[in-house]
Amino acid sequence: MKNIIERQTFVFSVDFQSLINDNTSKIVSPINLRFAADELIFKSIAYNSVTATPDIDDVVQIWCNITNDALLTAFPNTSSAVHYTDLHFSLSNTFQTGNVVFEFQQTANGGPFYYNPQPGVVQGTPPASNTNGILSFTVEFVKHSK
Repeated sequence: MKNIIERQTFVFSVDFQSLINDNTSKIVSPINLRFAADELIFKSIAYNSVTATPDIDDVVQIWCNITNDALLTAFPNTSSAVHYTDLHFSLSNTFQTGNVVFEFQQTANGGPFYYNPQPGVVQGTPPASNTNGILSFTVEFVKHSK
């Protein structure tokens, strides 16, 4: 295993009610790292489903545009919990500056089996969501020694 020589951490908070207002299932964040990262580590995730609009039972997947694996993790939208994951994902290219996209996908799509890509959590006209709480997650970008 290669040693980590640089790291930079980001905490993202998502209010799913604001995604409904924007009619989107994703967030786009411009990132400018101090170094060219080799890996993204998904450190922790916390979700609080206590809102005025109740969630529809589901497991929400988080997709990312810059990792080789694309799907980072999943969380149940019907509970309030904190999970520490430390999931490691190699980047499709070294990444230093650009937009990182996190998309939130529903998995309960009315059938006994469903395959990628899943629809986003915000769907329909007018937009509605099966996930209405607050999500916070931490990612870390790292550079390895060569």
